[in-house]
Amino acid sequence: MTRGVPPSRVVRQGFAITAVRADNPGPLTLTGTQTYVIGTGPLVVLDPGPADEAHLDRVHEVVAGRPVAAVCLTHAHPDHAASAGQAAGRWGELRASAATLDRVVGAGRPLGDDEVIEPGEGLRLRAIATPGHSADHLCYLLEPRRILFTGDLVLGEGSTMIVHPEGSVESYLASLARLAALRPSRLLPGHGPPVEDALARLEQSRTHRLDRVASVRRALESGARNTEEIRVAVYGDLPASHCAAADLTIRAYLAFLGDSSSSISRRR
Repeated sequence: MTRGVPPSRVVRQGFAITAVRADNPGPLTLTGTQTYVIGTGPLVVLDPGPADEAHLDRVHEVVAGRPVAAVCLTHAHPDHAASAGQAAGRWGELRASAATLDRVVGAGRPLGDDEVIEPGEGLRLRAIATPGHSADHLCYLLEPRRILFTGDLVLGEGSTMIVHPEGSVESYLASLARLAALRPSRLLPGHGPPVEDALARLEQSRTHRLDRVASVRRALESGARNTEEIRVAVYGDLPASHCAAADLTIRAYLAFLGDSSSSISRRR
């Protein structure tokens, strides 16, 4: 552990990878957003996290003065990318999909699908276009160890939301299939614990999503008329803090099923 950093927030994740957890726990972020410092130098800082100077200071202690080849983003949601400009100013060039860079503060250089960053020491970080949770999402495969950084596409526990209309169930399922074809050895998500059985978790995510689609179809066939009624039928009595995310995901299911979301009342 680095001096001055709370041990519970800094965890070695194997060779040349350290996770630094932001202090932003919540219903959608679980225990908090994880920033990953990858390599031995030069480094890659992945997902610098929310606009929180204390968190950036903790990451800075892990960087420990070593050169940084790039600050990378999985996507533009603020719990992952709000500090992107400050992080790039501290450490190195900002790299992300072109769509992500259009939405964050600060200049950067776009990463294309399947483009590789080679920070050194034989490590290769491959950007994989994985829309679904959001349209701009990238995952990153660390080669040759085949460790996959999944951002918000696959969480360490539970299921991610699909942020309609930019998110898509069809794209999500295609992204899972693409990741499974890469045969990753381990998943390191943006939220939640590491996943050791990577292929089983990817398959679980696929079947869970298809089960939810089937549940929405059954709710419609049973007479549900708006998002609130579908939500109750599919999810039961959700805490209020989860309802907005559930409603966005329900709209993504409706789009996948071919229903017009404009025909479903927006009543919460």
